[in-house]
Amino acid sequence: MSTAPRRLGLLGGVTWHSSLDYERLINEGVNRALGGSASADLLVRSYNFAHIAAAQDAGDWDGLARTFARDASRMADAGAQAIVICANTMHKVADEVASESGLPVLDIRDAVADAVLAAGIDTVSLFATGYTMRESFYRDHLARRGITAVVPEEPHLSEVHRIIYEELARGVVREDSRVTVLNLARDMAARGSGAFIAGCTEMPMLVTAPDLAAANISGTYVDALALHAQAAVQFALS
Repeated sequence: MSTAPRRLGLLGGVTWHSSLDYERLINEGVNRALGGSASADLLVRSYNFAHIAAAQDAGDWDGLARTFARDASRMADAGAQAIVICANTMHKVADEVASESGLPVLDIRDAVADAVLAAGIDTVSLFATGYTMRESFYRDHLARRGITAVVPEEPHLSEVHRIIYEELARGVVREDSRVTVLNLARDMAARGSGAFIAGCTEMPMLVTAPDLAAANISGTYVDALALHAQAAVQFALS
């Protein structure tokens, strides 16, 4: 283990609520390992989420890829040794970011897959943005690791997306929305899902492992954000 952490570049602000959790968890992990007053060595680019959401809604993924890749390249120039994209959905452009910057992108999908496989699970329910649930970039990545990811059917899928963008992204947590997601999770567990994937970094604001337990919903809770932060700590200290 390194006695000084390697520098990481964080592409965050997607949203700032979850970005704060990334910084806190990474710093706490480094401090636990190194002790004293040690903390992580981070470069942080925090985006205006309103601009990100507008580009997503317009389907301008090429523009988003260029933006994220450009900023990752600047981080490489500033000494970063890996990139952490602080969002599940923006891993849609992970390959472009890695290619342009020349740095490894610590992939949140691999952190999720590692945890799922370690738990001996092969079918999971994915709760994420509509982009992540509808498109194949996340589910296909898990499938290559032998994991089948199922998502809510419409109109429930659109409602989960609405909750994320109109509530959680604005720091609003509503009990009726929690009940909605828990009811969907119960249904998917009954249909064979062995894990609840909190596949949006804001989802832990709404549903946690204790929430599943209190609602008597079977299955493993998989916090993508926490697992991703843990992987970042491991890289920083390796």
